[in-house]
Amino acid sequence: MSASASGFDLALLLAEKGLAAALATLGFAVLFNVPRYALPYCALVGALAYALRTALMQGGAGLVLATLLAALLIGLLSTALAQRFAVSVTLFAVGPAIPLVPGSYAYKAVLGVVKVANASGLEGHGDLLLAALDDGIRATVTVLFLSLGIALPGLVWTALWRGR
Repeated sequence: MSASASGFDLALLLAEKGLAAALATLGFAVLFNVPRYALPYCALVGALAYALRTALMQGGAGLVLATLLAALLIGLLSTALAQRFAVSVTLFAVGPAIPLVPGSYAYKAVLGVVKVANASGLEGHGDLLLAALDDGIRATVTVLFLSLGIALPGLVWTALWRGR
């Protein structure tokens, strides 16, 4: 595969993932009664954040780091938009954050624990339990970093603003 084909494939993947994330973001934003004027901004923030996470993961970054950096992007853009429209940051941040939640890891963790709990004994299920624990920790840390990444730019902005 040539470098240009690889670049084109990556651009296509990012556009596809970004569009899907924009649609998911819109769905969640409507569900949370985000005002109509804010919907396009939410969709754009969601698309950019998910595309960034995808690009970072394609480049070799892990899920947790890629999600943290995507969440920082959400936090920065949401803080700027909240300042622009004089509204809460959460208006622009919640919808775009939800598609970044690692649902598959949480699902696999719970499913693994349920399988082990329904087993007659723990012999032979140690690997399954360890995999469930690994998935659960990965999902938990990712959600914690997602929250931190979204909150951090607003906290820094507030601290800088008060310091003036």
